[in-house]
Amino acid sequence: MSNHDIKYLKSLQAVRERSQEVYELAQQGKLQHFAFDAAKLAGVADHVVGLVKRDYGSIDQVPMHGRWRSYQIQTPDGTRDLIAEHVAKWRAADVSQWECARRTIDLFMVSVLIDAGAGSQWHYVDVLGRFARTEGLGLAALRMFERGVFSSSPDNPFQVDAAALEQLADGALAEGFQVTADNPLLGCENRAELLRALGRAMQLAPKYFGQGDGQPARPGFLLDYLSCAEEPRAVAVDDIWEVIIDGLAPVWPARSATVLDGVPVLGDVWQCDTLGTGPRSLVPFHKLSQWLTWSLLEVITRLAGLTVTGTEQLTGLPEYRNGGLFVDLGVLTLNESDRRRGLQDAGGVPCFDAGDPVVVEWRAMTVALLDRVAELVRQKCACGNRVEMLLSRVLEAGTWKAGREVAARLRGPSKSPPIDIVSDGTLF
Repeated sequence: MSNHDIKYLKSLQAVRERSQEVYELAQQGKLQHFAFDAAKLAGVADHVVGLVKRDYGSIDQVPMHGRWRSYQIQTPDGTRDLIAEHVAKWRAADVSQWECARRTIDLFMVSVLIDAGAGSQWHYVDVLGRFARTEGLGLAALRMFERGVFSSSPDNPFQVDAAALEQLADGALAEGFQVTADNPLLGCENRAELLRALGRAMQLAPKYFGQGDGQPARPGFLLDYLSCAEEPRAVAVDDIWEVIIDGLAPVWPARSATVLDGVPVLGDVWQCDTLGTGPRSLVPFHKLSQWLTWSLLEVITRLAGLTVTGTEQLTGLPEYRNGGLFVDLGVLTLNESDRRRGLQDAGGVPCFDAGDPVVVEWRAMTVALLDRVAELVRQKCACGNRVEMLLSRVLEAGTWKAGREVAARLRGPSKSPPIDIVSDGTLF
């Protein structure tokens, strides 16, 4: 594989283009593992528009899709915004707005990187209630952040730094996640290694994460790197992507899908048999990297006051809620032979490894189909190009939420997806 191929596969452009190639084959009836019913896409869009009207009234009232939403907790007294509460306390203690943004980026970096599938058995108990899956993982990360688990500074628990992460013990993370024999979390030890790798990666990339003056590297210092641009109030999404995809490259586990000369060079890039063989058949998703980018956008704009351009390059996230929606509503139907194969070692739904051809084709179609749904929603809401970051709003108000609600209706309290992916806690 050439350096040109690697550069391309690391790009946001490649995520959309390679998934589009799979979609074009789907239109010709040439998928290998699913039947595609394009006529049912309109029903998905109608479902999303219905959720937007039910929960927000109009699409322009929908907040951005990102990790911040996990910290807006419903209580008997109303919604509590835990991030806003912390920012208010920090500001009252004379912490600068810029440092508040750094601290929030610190938290979100850790919170997103440990946000791979938790499994249906795990939960997190907090004074605010009982939480599972992504909300539980997010709240657990916040509580550890508050206790200074990720900080090496005795004077400031509210930071994440390389020195603390490199020393993070498996047991510390297991304790923070309340892991027991009766409350198992998929890939807990792998998540701990992921955070240690983050610490090492930041040490290797002072350009992005260093501040000098003897301070340990922090995720939040990426804000200072971005603000050094010629137009400091405007940041290109490509610049944010560079920090994440290059600065965090050493974080990818050695079991990443694409390895050259024994060194993992790409995360979440997989062989897609639908596209044949060779470099042209590799499809990148960079799911957690994009989830992190979506999440940082809100901090960068809302707390740091910067403008971000080029956000239309980001894609929808190929994860089990968005992808599950297309299966549950009949847009995609798994071939019977693959369904039987997936059920051999599973319970009620077929289950496959992350690199299985079924999963790769499913995820590629999810990326492409989310673009189609967003366009249909745009038409149905008659919003033209007025609504900023429409895809982000469609993900937040509609497809992700719809995927969860439909899964709960069809498969009960576990809210399991229609197709399960074996998780080791590090799927990028």
